[in-house]
Amino acid sequence: MIAAVFGDFDHVGWVVRDLDEAATWAREALGLELARTATLPQYGIDAYFLGPGSGTLEIFTLADAGLLDARLEGQPRRLDHVAFRVQGIDALTAMLRASGARFCTPDRAQEIAEPLEVGPMRQIWTVPASTGGLALQLNEPLAH
Repeated sequence: MIAAVFGDFDHVGWVVRDLDEAATWAREALGLELARTATLPQYGIDAYFLGPGSGTLEIFTLADAGLLDARLEGQPRRLDHVAFRVQGIDALTAMLRASGARFCTPDRAQEIAEPLEVGPMRQIWTVPASTGGLALQLNEPLAH
């Protein structure tokens, strides 16, 4: 039932201190090829997406050293979030909110109430403490 609500698995996010070193390791050790890059300057995020199709690995870092240190919790890299591609993001956000979920910007610097338009998607991220310790990212393609 959860898959029907959340839609398709999109990617896992791995927050790292050294973006290039982590991407090199993923290419060499895991055999994953670079699929695309993304930059969100308003949140100080640089990211690489590795692997084909759905189920990619997002490796990203934050420009703000304080935010990065908080996310890494003393580690050089760690699993950060799981992302799903959804339909009906507003209804899903309301359902999660009713169960106690809170939402934030991708850098987790600010809580938000509604999804944000980021590139070709509407996106929202959960505050991990409000969703069982796991951050969820919900992505809904913008209607054209």
